[in-house]
Amino acid sequence: MKKLTKVEQIWKTHATDNDVKIGIDYATISLPWTFDRMRYGQSTQNSMNKRLANILIGVLNQTILKRKLTSKGFSCKMDWTGYRESDIFDFQIGDKIYDVKTSVIYSEYDKRNKRKRFSPEMEIKNRNNQGPKFLDFFPKMVAMSQLSSKKKKDSYIFGVADTEKDIRKNSNPEKNDKGYWCSSPFGDASAFFHNRILIEKRESEKKGFYPIIQWDRNQNTLDSTDKKITVTFIGEWNKKKKIQKVTLLPGDVKQLEEEMSSLSTIHVNHPSSLIDLDVLLVKVKNNYKKFVPKYNDPNLNLNNDKFEWLINKKSFINLKITKYSLYWIGHIPYDEFMKTFQNYPCYFAPSGAPGSDENTTGRITDRMRKKLESLDRSRANAISEGKNPPQPEFIPLMKNSKIDVGMLLSAQMGFKPIGAACYYYPSAYPFPESAFYVLPKDLHIMDSLKP
Repeated sequence: MKKLTKVEQIWKTHATDNDVKIGIDYATISLPWTFDRMRYGQSTQNSMNKRLANILIGVLNQTILKRKLTSKGFSCKMDWTGYRESDIFDFQIGDKIYDVKTSVIYSEYDKRNKRKRFSPEMEIKNRNNQGPKFLDFFPKMVAMSQLSSKKKKDSYIFGVADTEKDIRKNSNPEKNDKGYWCSSPFGDASAFFHNRILIEKRESEKKGFYPIIQWDRNQNTLDSTDKKITVTFIGEWNKKKKIQKVTLLPGDVKQLEEEMSSLSTIHVNHPSSLIDLDVLLVKVKNNYKKFVPKYNDPNLNLNNDKFEWLINKKSFINLKITKYSLYWIGHIPYDEFMKTFQNYPCYFAPSGAPGSDENTTGRITDRMRKKLESLDRSRANAISEGKNPPQPEFIPLMKNSKIDVGMLLSAQMGFKPIGAACYYYPSAYPFPESAFYVLPKDLHIMDSLKP
């Protein structure tokens, strides 16, 4: 198979309106059942909306890739109806399982991060670059937590998405903006609406909840017309998608007509109708009354319906993505990735000195050493079961506090990650989890994929 050397070997694709619709439909129903890979948590409105946006982007990327491969005669399998069980990052081509990895570039941050506008020519020019200068460094990363001796992928496919606006940010709706504005429950509301154990118990006993929504207007307005809004509740009942809509005027309180077992997301047709102090208040009439203990705290009742989810004009994100380009850089077999990342240096964050544009040499902390030891134990267990895991034994590769493998180390400093930087994740936005990497030059060209 040919390795990547030319711009012409990169597949260039673009999102269509239908691609975006497929992504929105999946993201807005699947949130309770999708693993929080980026570890955002559920404590804030912003963290839940970011999770929603990331699911959308993942599905959008897969949908674009499927469309491209299908046009080339490939048989691809994706099942967007099985969101409770399937892993959307597993992509089947013929009889092989591919893990699709995509880095997303938001060009609105280019100036602040002092990076040049992305182009596929940059990938090719810097395909051999292994750092330490991070603005010319284009690593192809696999998060450390996704290495497994049990569940093996056949190959990785790497892409780079390029768009302007960061949809993960909450933003202010504007009149006639044609957005698709959504908000997801957080805090106690998320615990009630999203917990899988609770959802399944409601369904098994056929006792759910009825959402109640109230539009509180807390200030006078010069606009004499009371504008209506339509709120769409996207959730489930009896393991099936349940969509309910309600139209509100300021001051209205309405209970939805049909029972639900989960509430993933709400969509408001034009939240610009909310003025600054307006609040949408969501609570429930709960038909399932049993105490459901949390698995790690038996005194805590998951079925706590004494919450109020407060939503204002700034609680929404716009899922309507526009001008989204996606470059498919190449692919690499799983076994080959495991061998190749051993050829590169380990990095940690830039020094922090003004103007610093280089990553520092990575050093293994006690905490990281324990994670590597855990990977080694998993590898040893797999070998004892007669398997032949391709990943290396990591601890023998360590010399004092250094390790001779291509790793981008990340750590938490307070509530923020700090770690090695690259073009996709410049120093202000490091990759949130330690990862192993190879370079663009190590990838096989996309045209070498076989149906």
